[in-house]
Amino acid sequence: MNVPDAPTICPWPGDKRWVYSITFDEALADLHRFAIPILERHNVPGHLEVVVGHIGNVRQIGQSSFNGYRHMNADELREMIARGWGVGNHTWSHEQIQPRDVDREIRQARDVLAEAVGEPITVYCSAGDNSNMSDHVLDACRACGYLGAMSLTDALNRPDDENLLWMNRTFLHDQAYGPFFSEFDPFRNIAHARHDRGWLIDYLHCPLEVPVHRNKDCSADQLQRRIETIVSEGGEDLWLARVEDAMDYRYVRRHARIESVDGGWRVSTEALPEGVRRRSVTLRLPDNVQTVTVDAESVKINRGLIDVDLNQPRVIKPEPRR
Repeated sequence: MNVPDAPTICPWPGDKRWVYSITFDEALADLHRFAIPILERHNVPGHLEVVVGHIGNVRQIGQSSFNGYRHMNADELREMIARGWGVGNHTWSHEQIQPRDVDREIRQARDVLAEAVGEPITVYCSAGDNSNMSDHVLDACRACGYLGAMSLTDALNRPDDENLLWMNRTFLHDQAYGPFFSEFDPFRNIAHARHDRGWLIDYLHCPLEVPVHRNKDCSADQLQRRIETIVSEGGEDLWLARVEDAMDYRYVRRHARIESVDGGWRVSTEALPEGVRRRSVTLRLPDNVQTVTVDAESVKINRGLIDVDLNQPRVIKPEPRR
């Protein structure tokens, strides 16, 4: 039997054109006032960046604009995970991480947070600025098994990025810092993401009636407008993704291998990091393949696509035409 050309692995699940995620630094309890209801109305999963040493406490960190607001406690964080949100480590102290501090800020914070929320923590989020993305910090993240480290870099994340650890985030604020002081734009980076098949991650803090700090947050009305714009512009081409899920897909795609075997293909992963939880990919089949089996079981093809769980190697074979 002649085997058709091999399948290809889609850049994103379902061959979606682009991806959107949204993150909330500090994990403040006041997110329940506006942010959580807005996202739930539009089926958008959020992501909480937790200052682990302050879980459940009223914020009092340096000269922070959010001092006086309460960080979510462990029960509240677990509730958000049950809603489909994700959680990342935003350091233990929200301070500048020196080499002597990495064990507390990266490893111990991860372990305490994982115990508090009842699931592994694979995302690190830089606190303050990108100085907390320095080499000694990222080396510690790699050693601790983090799969992603989120920066404050206004850029896209792409399926084929060479460095999967470094992740970019777009500011969702009333006004950016100088020298340009860019104003709020509900369309920011959408066309860019669609064109480049990119993953757009927004970052903000806790939107209220008015921004707590114009350069750190937007208002609730601005968040509403942004989410409505994302959903309407994205339509069926958009994957609204929890950070961990989009991150996992990039790793599985990077490590997946397709080999020809007797009358078909063997699809597997090599050296996939242990922390990857979601281990499926979408394959686009050759045009002349009408039906296939996966491990000898017939699988429905949808628009030339099939989803394959790679928790173990799979053998895919075209079925003869009837």
